[in-house]
Amino acid sequence: MNNQITIPQAIKKLFDIEVSKESPYIKDKANSFVRNKLIKVVTEQKVQRKSVYLKDSQQLDVLYNALLLNAFYPDPKHVQQIFNNEQYRIECAETIRSLFGQRNNLAGQTLISNNVSALIEALKSQLDLFCTRLPNPFHQLPQIALGKNTGLLNCLLLQASALEPIDNVLVSITNGDWEKAQHLAITLSDDVSGALQLKKMINDKLEEAQEFDDLLNFFSLR
Repeated sequence: MNNQITIPQAIKKLFDIEVSKESPYIKDKANSFVRNKLIKVVTEQKVQRKSVYLKDSQQLDVLYNALLLNAFYPDPKHVQQIFNNEQYRIECAETIRSLFGQRNNLAGQTLISNNVSALIEALKSQLDLFCTRLPNPFHQLPQIALGKNTGLLNCLLLQASALEPIDNVLVSITNGDWEKAQHLAITLSDDVSGALQLKKMINDKLEEAQEFDDLLNFFSLR
């Protein structure tokens, strides 16, 4: 990159957020994507301290998409998996679709309705998240209001006064607890909208994990 840009400068450029004043947490989340190597940086040793810059202009796209997805999934590992695992990305798109519905407001956040559908369709497509930006459904990144370790999906569900059974299943899925999700899904009636699809998705995920474990065990015994 000809003009070196730091992560706070990039966040200002992308979202018009001054992280030092408005949300240091967003800078922390961006740095978590550096640590798990989703975002690539270069480090220069200055006289008194090190300076960290985005490696190239493509990292602006990665940072943009990572922070948008982080609004839903606060765990950096889940965001990284959305970038790298097509099946998981489709599952996340379906989860977001199920919870967004026709909402114009989510957990106190006003949404840009046309971009909500566009975001979901983009996640279900072959879009390369490393070089193409997702549609932004937010007027302002929700992380500013939600704070640390809280994603919109969990916030929406957990703030409900009484969760419906299918919502409990979705909470388990967003937390990555597939075995609990399967246990809860057993109680769902197949007549409930989306129940059959959820059950199949959960069972497929657990079968895939079991097949991988069996393969590892096979090689360990050789």
